[in-house]
Amino acid sequence: MGKFKLLSAIAVFTTILSCTKSNHSGNPDNGGTAGGARTVYVAGFDGNVAEVWENGKPTKLTDGTHQAQASSVFVNGTDVYVAGFENNGTVAVAKIWKNGTPTALTDGTKSASLSSVFVSGTDVYAVGQQMLSNSVNTATIWKNGVATALTDGTKDAFANSVFVLGKDVYVAGYEASVNYAYTAKIWKNGVATNLSNGIDDAMAHSIFVSDTNIYVAGEISNSTGSYIATVWKNGRPSALTDGTRTAQAFSIFVSGSDVYVAGNEESPTPTGPSNVYNSVAAVWKNGAETLLEDYTKATSAAGIFVDGSTVYVSGDDEGDGTHFIAKSWTNGVVTSLTGGTQLAAAGGIFVK
Repeated sequence: MGKFKLLSAIAVFTTILSCTKSNHSGNPDNGGTAGGARTVYVAGFDGNVAEVWENGKPTKLTDGTHQAQASSVFVNGTDVYVAGFENNGTVAVAKIWKNGTPTALTDGTKSASLSSVFVSGTDVYAVGQQMLSNSVNTATIWKNGVATALTDGTKDAFANSVFVLGKDVYVAGYEASVNYAYTAKIWKNGVATNLSNGIDDAMAHSIFVSDTNIYVAGEISNSTGSYIATVWKNGRPSALTDGTRTAQAFSIFVSGSDVYVAGNEESPTPTGPSNVYNSVAAVWKNGAETLLEDYTKATSAAGIFVDGSTVYVSGDDEGDGTHFIAKSWTNGVVTSLTGGTQLAAAGGIFVK
């Protein structure tokens, strides 16, 4: 197939734990009033600094002394919660920032990071992974700062997205199998269910629960080595792409009867000045694909939020090839969140 340049918010993230491709969405409908003003929050990083953008205006969460990244944002009332990590000079420390004030969820002796945050009532849930022993990532959920391992630590595992409905807590992620392929998984109240067979590489990045239906976005490999962007509804997979080109689904949002997915798909032919197979940011609505950019640069969509007829997407593009640019799209209209002078990317998005 030739050289393929894949871009995603996590492919850009130089995460210490692994090269995991996490999602940063899974946010509920915010119950906004039609016609009211909207505030768009985006989590990400610019250089070493973890940031959250409010209607395009950045707020620094860290001082840049050490590498830090924000992956997910959730707004509850007037409180803004951001999840990610900050390096302490030795390892990554999982952190939540509430209105800019950080709380460390790990003690800084072993690497850990957060992929997603969700607030339900007075309870704050976050998921991610931590290296508890033998340099193996253990998928983990924290409730109000108290950690519970979702996996036994014998195989690499990652928790990428959390969604809470009533008393039920849903998590999407993946775990390495004995065949060295990743198995896409969900955990409901800590009980795991496999979404894939453990033979074909598969990853789950985002989860959304609507009524009694559980929706998950991710991808599954095929016999040619490409990845098929996939949505699982109640455990049954539906392909968003045909597998002739690699595609990934990083975020999912359900609004009424409509299912929206954000991710990327590689170009059909080599493009751009480097003559490579670039990825392109894409949104699928009920399976129909819309490209957010052309193929001249590698781009990806990492988060999605739908409010009425307005579709908000977060992501990034490769900029000049070295200094990546964090971006957001509102009904396809792009806004650059960073200036392209250093490595940057946008993860989760929330609209209030």
